[in-house]
Amino acid sequence: MQIADKYAPQQIESKWYDYWIDRGIFHSEPDEREPYTIVIPPPNVTGMLHMGHMLNNTLQDVLVRRARMSGKNACWVPGMDHASIATEAKVVAMLREKGIEKTSLTREKFLEYAWEWKEKYGGVILRQLRKLGASCDWDRTCFTMDEARTESVLRVFCDLYEKGKIYRGVRMVNWDPAAQTALSDEEVVFKESHGKLYYLRYKIEGTDRAIIVATTRPETILGDTALCVNPNDPRYEWLAADARVVVPLVGRSIPVIRDEYVDIEFGTGALKVTPAHDVNDYMLGEKYGLETIDIFNDDGTINDKVGLYVGQDRFDVRRKIEKDLDAAGLLEKTEEYTNNVGYSERTGVAIEPKLSMQWF
Repeated sequence: MQIADKYAPQQIESKWYDYWIDRGIFHSEPDEREPYTIVIPPPNVTGMLHMGHMLNNTLQDVLVRRARMSGKNACWVPGMDHASIATEAKVVAMLREKGIEKTSLTREKFLEYAWEWKEKYGGVILRQLRKLGASCDWDRTCFTMDEARTESVLRVFCDLYEKGKIYRGVRMVNWDPAAQTALSDEEVVFKESHGKLYYLRYKIEGTDRAIIVATTRPETILGDTALCVNPNDPRYEWLAADARVVVPLVGRSIPVIRDEYVDIEFGTGALKVTPAHDVNDYMLGEKYGLETIDIFNDDGTINDKVGLYVGQDRFDVRRKIEKDLDAAGLLEKTEEYTNNVGYSERTGVAIEPKLSMQWF
């Protein structure tokens, strides 16, 4: 018998893998042996495996095979994760390529497309794992949205709630206006963005003076509920303790508060406080009991709580409000400004800090 001088994986690997599967080598049932179980960190059904999965699964396979050879009852449970937000973004993009908008579909029809996506890419992932030689117990393949797993999640969720381990409350989140969902910090990608620094005039009530405030997001003045200066800033020693200012264009009277959080070196040392649309402003609002005005709809357009720019997109409003402020004599100047802006890893749009009802 002549032995090939080169390793031919196409001839060897599939032959022996099929042999192992046909004889149930990887299948496990509870018995008297010491159990050794790994539940695979389920890959998302959003696409195909990548090099990170290769490393991850190779390490698990080594551990499981060693345990099996050591006489333990080894079981490697395979499965996939639904990754709802990411999967939805992929399905929506796929539909858009076909000229179909998600909003034109019923919930049931959209779920049909989502399940088709899962079957397509879920099948690819499982075949890739087999091609890698993963010694999973394929009879135990799971999906995080199949009936058994869904029931388990609901049962555990209710149990945790009844034990007081989870609660619901309004908190500041990273909001994706395109996907219309909250994102974790890990799903926000910060990119250097070129914009403007807008210097706005906040007139002091009862005087002919004004405080100049610098901001990169002039559209958020609609939700301003206070102006803040540093108590150690000598530029504002003259300001009365009970001073109030008027929000430009809006006409709302708001208090001037003093807190060392304000950076004396940035801009004019005066900070507009919009508790509903900035994490740090939200903390100031909690500290001083400020009103919270959420000015955005979930899709990033302006709502009707203030009565200005209703229904217009946030970036359209930014361009328009600059002109309106200038026309009203409330825009001191603008400067070119570069800062880091958070973008959604899922949809690529700029995220919006937003208050939302969330579980914790």
